[in-house]
Amino acid sequence: MLIQVITMRVLFVCLFVVNHVVVQSAQEIKGDNLARELDKVADSVGWSFLQNEYNNLRYRETNIDGQNRVREIAGKIGGRMIEVDNALKRLKEAVEEDQLSSIEAPQDCCVDGHYQENIRFRTQVSEANFCYSKPSYVIGNNIRYPSTKVLEAMKKNLNVKHLQFQYIGLKSGLYINYPATKLTDCDTYDPRFRPYYVSTTTSTPRDVVVVVETSASIRGEYLFEAKHAALTVMESMGVNDRFGLVVFNDIAKTLVGCYENQLVPVTSATKKSMREFLTSQIGEGGANYAAALRKAFMLFKSSTEGFTRDQILLFVTDGGHSGGNPLEVIRDENQALQNRVLINTYGLGTRLSTDDVNLLKNMADQTLNSDSYGYIKRGKIFSNLTSSSLREKMGTFYDDFSVPLSDSPTYTQPYKDFFINESIITCCLPVTLNAAFTGVVCADVLVSELVAEILYLKQDEISYAFIMDGEERTLVHPLLPDPRDVTGKKQDINNIYNFETSGDVFEVINSMKKGLDGSRTLQKSIIETRGQTYFDGDSQRIITANFYWTPIVAPGSNLSLCIVMEQNSDLGKIDALLQPLDDDFLYHRWDLNQWPAPFCKHFSRYATQAKSTVKLTPDAFKEASSYTGITETEVRVRQYKEYLSGDLFTNPGLKASAIQSIRLTYPMERFWTTTSREEAPYLVWRYVATQDGVMRVYPGVRLTDDYDYKLRPWYHRTVSQKSVNVISAPYEDSWGSGRVISLTKTILQGWNGKKIESVIGTDFSLYYFKQMIEDIYPICTNKTKYNCILIDNSGFLVMHPFFIETTSPLEGQIHITYLEGRISRSLISKEIMYTQPCRDTENKKEQITYRVKLPQSSNGIVDSLEGYELRPVVGSNVFVILKQRRLNDEDRCCTSEYFTSPSSIKCGSERCTCLCYEDLPIDECKNEYTNMDGFVPCSPQLPTLRSVSTPEEDKTRNLPTCFPTDCSCRKTERECFRTSGCSWCTSSNEGYLVTGFCDLKEICPSQQCIKDDCSPKCCGPECKQSPQSKGNVGLYVGVAVGVCVLIAIVITVAVFFVRKRNSDELDNPKHNTYLEPTSGIDMTHISTIENDSYHTTPTEQDSYHTIPDSHFDYMNGNSNVRTNMETS
Repeated sequence: MLIQVITMRVLFVCLFVVNHVVVQSAQEIKGDNLARELDKVADSVGWSFLQNEYNNLRYRETNIDGQNRVREIAGKIGGRMIEVDNALKRLKEAVEEDQLSSIEAPQDCCVDGHYQENIRFRTQVSEANFCYSKPSYVIGNNIRYPSTKVLEAMKKNLNVKHLQFQYIGLKSGLYINYPATKLTDCDTYDPRFRPYYVSTTTSTPRDVVVVVETSASIRGEYLFEAKHAALTVMESMGVNDRFGLVVFNDIAKTLVGCYENQLVPVTSATKKSMREFLTSQIGEGGANYAAALRKAFMLFKSSTEGFTRDQILLFVTDGGHSGGNPLEVIRDENQALQNRVLINTYGLGTRLSTDDVNLLKNMADQTLNSDSYGYIKRGKIFSNLTSSSLREKMGTFYDDFSVPLSDSPTYTQPYKDFFINESIITCCLPVTLNAAFTGVVCADVLVSELVAEILYLKQDEISYAFIMDGEERTLVHPLLPDPRDVTGKKQDINNIYNFETSGDVFEVINSMKKGLDGSRTLQKSIIETRGQTYFDGDSQRIITANFYWTPIVAPGSNLSLCIVMEQNSDLGKIDALLQPLDDDFLYHRWDLNQWPAPFCKHFSRYATQAKSTVKLTPDAFKEASSYTGITETEVRVRQYKEYLSGDLFTNPGLKASAIQSIRLTYPMERFWTTTSREEAPYLVWRYVATQDGVMRVYPGVRLTDDYDYKLRPWYHRTVSQKSVNVISAPYEDSWGSGRVISLTKTILQGWNGKKIESVIGTDFSLYYFKQMIEDIYPICTNKTKYNCILIDNSGFLVMHPFFIETTSPLEGQIHITYLEGRISRSLISKEIMYTQPCRDTENKKEQITYRVKLPQSSNGIVDSLEGYELRPVVGSNVFVILKQRRLNDEDRCCTSEYFTSPSSIKCGSERCTCLCYEDLPIDECKNEYTNMDGFVPCSPQLPTLRSVSTPEEDKTRNLPTCFPTDCSCRKTERECFRTSGCSWCTSSNEGYLVTGFCDLKEICPSQQCIKDDCSPKCCGPECKQSPQSKGNVGLYVGVAVGVCVLIAIVITVAVFFVRKRNSDELDNPKHNTYLEPTSGIDMTHISTIENDSYHTTPTEQDSYHTIPDSHFDYMNGNSNVRTNMETS
């Protein structure tokens, strides 16, 4: 029996070879052939099945009241700000009542303590205590600390969910942090130098100019500390302040360019330039006070709003001036400014003479100035300062002003938190002891929690929303980096006009600045990401939009909210609630609810074959902020399940639409475990993700707790290309299934076919896809003459020989310009591939991506000169290319290393280039672009969340695999890749070629063995054969192979003459291509065409999408889910 089976297999291979040779002579490609097979892949994961479910629903049309909606959202945000205000007032009251009554020092923040990991604070903390720190130069034994009364107030404030750390910064330099945690840089951290502290000390913006002597006498440690002190002042500046820097010896100078004659806002760019300028200074020459003062006053005169700002000059010297009379310069220059400028002088070191000290005192007092020009603001002199005390005295320059003891909190601009690296804002109130300003109480607020309703707006309900303040600064906007992004940079350029570019939007902005509400209809350009910004770029469409805006009312708030809705964008809601079904909800947390058996190992994941699992994202909840940052418990998960089953009447916060989505997607579980598993065992993962925050995956696995598919490129790539099969570039599956490709497609509402309800998708092996293409296009097997290539409509390679040949991991997408320069130049010259620029505000660059698009009604191109043919795969995002191989075919447009970020590649002068950037002219000093015309903003990069995966090695140990384990019984590459768990091994772990054999993917995930033992395993009865039977098997196989070779030789000779004749015909001048052009595609028949099917019955052995009879016994072990969910 075994001999007969082996003989039949060999003869089958022979017939395949014969068929392969004959069909190959056709030498043509047709995009519709691949289009049909991709449709079948989509149907094998359930696209038609689920779309039909939605088509059968009844919808009712509903309208959204934009004005009520904007007021509702603004009210919720304002309510959270009021909660913050109340928490701060509670803490302020506790501190002022306590009067720092304790002499016992609390936990030291700078030493290790008993801390535990905390999901809310994203670090190890102790909620039972606060801790303290103070800089090394703050000394003394009479320091007093807050008592337990203050600690209890801080603990009570934990009820305000969106609060993060609370802290107290005192005028003495003492810092109290709650909850207690381990801090760094304790010797240098001084709360008095931080913007949150300094901004609380005034209600008026400041202009500050620091003048630093760099003469020969101030070398060494003194010069170093003078520079350090100047930078400390700069770092303490608030968002409304402006800064200037003058250095002097015999001459005075400032940073060149726009810095020479104006004060500048303190941004990351200006701080970098100032720091580099100051660091480069050396001590040499004399000390011309007069020249330095003239240069400083020139900067003050550049301020057209100086009469509404505090203007302060900080003068640092070690004495011994030369040049003119500095007092006369101060008189002449300051009187021209109505004596608005206050001067503090700082005498550094012990070499100051009595005359030096007297001069510095007179400069601070401005003794030659006259009150007739305006009230003289007399400053302070600090003399004989040591290098360690200079920074403290300069950093607290604001002590010379009366601090407004306001009852309204001050808010910083968003910045990155040290611990979690997410965007936060800090809110502060001043604290008094004995009726005098003593410090501040502050709390951090997560921006993502504060504005949760905006981040989780349903796309079909509202196009987008944004928040700005009264100074035109943008707090939240879809074109700004997501506040949850732990890898994003601080955004310097945040003026609203960088993101709102419609012509008449200024009327909306002006009204919002005044704190008014209103509505207006405008023509609006909508920017939507197509996946990864630096790779896929954005799409742009013009809509008629309704703008609705209103102020966010809360103490200390000057914020306004605007929502933008597409006009006539009515919603279709399901008319009746679906009834609960048994077991329609199994939550993805195996640690919080009991999963049904059988359990298995799906590659590296612990899984259940019996069920699909459901992951809920914040979109599934009525109040998204009530779900984020909360530790899920068994009780909470039980509430979900009991409410969905009808056993609990109290809704745990789920949206009605999310409940509908759970029930609507449940039939997919039955489809996946039966039809899909039987027809398409090659699928690795199966999943569906709805607009309402519901993700269902099979086989059931656990996802990371903060997983949100709406923040993944695959989801955006699919949503931006509605109703087509979206094929991804290959990537390495982090869950162990090797090198895979994804196919995803949108599910639309049944009532109008316009709105997106969900995205369905699957992953499958790159090598399986390669064999599918070779079966569809047999010419692709002739690798000595041709290469078959697939690209997507951004120009990225989906299939290329490089992906098959390389054993190095794929660290990202590869663009066609990296590997196919000849084709790339041709496509660019024909304007089929063209560049799409956008303005990357985060990095202040013009970013270049590509688009590939054929003219309408075109069925492709044939370029005989360059030797390739390109055909569209209708109904998908890809194109198939047949390339004629030539000598010296290594040709690249882009010579950068693979996987280099396009944001770090400068564009060259050639038309065919890498994805790259161009510099944009920007005025650093005004923090704005030199030219605002003609640029389209880029979408920001999709955010990276602070994600933590749960180890599963202990749970998967000794579990069976979820897929058939008979890989060793699959004797051909074609048969091997028919199941998701097998891989065809072709090389050893050292890179040496081996005779191909089939084994588990964990043995050779990318066709290269990762273990020392790289040899075929025996299969079933083979493992028990006697030597005699093995010899007989060899005899029969030898005879069969000999017959096969003889038949192949005969057929090859026949085909040679056929091809010779065809070649003669192609040489005829009437033929202008080396390939026969393909025909158009009639989409009305795609779903019914059965020829060349990959989804026919198991008896049709040419099908890639079917299972051999011998494998049915193993199908109970098959399963699927995705790594788009982990890595894309």
